Amino acid sequence: MPNRTDFGSLTWNLDAMVEGKRTLQEFLGGRVKLVNFLGMDMAGMAPDIRTFPLPDGRGGQGWTVMQPFVETLLHQPLTTSFMVFDIWPEHFTITIKSCMQFSAEAVCSEISRIFGEIIDCHSWTLGPVVRGRRAFCGGG
Repeated sequence: MPNRTDFGSLTWNLDAMVEGKRTLQEFLGGRVKLVNFLGMDMAGMAPDIRTFPLPDGRGGQGWTVMQPFVETLLHQPLTTSFMVFDIWPEHFTITIKSCMQFSAEAVCSEISRIFGEIIDCHSWTLGPVVRGRRAFCGGG
């Protein structure tokens, strides 16, 4: 985990695919549970919900739900994190990006508990490397 002065220099990322149908309301309730499980806070920010197909018929069928969230450290909100649900008729994906470290195994277990069986799941960290050391995003 980065020290308290270098948030944003690393991000923890997870993508999971889950099979099955859910209603939009189930996703909206599940996202609250998942954000709470991560120890994060939505800070009153509403999700951005997109419905498909678009009026011109493009985009498949389903929803995309993007929920920004913040970590609070010493009462200072950090705003580099989000969760996105891409919801198709027979399955959905969840993408999580956070500058606070989390256990991918624990998050996958919670996703399974809230939403059902995971078909596939990948996690990784992302951070620039400059001359063999991690650097702040944007160089340095």
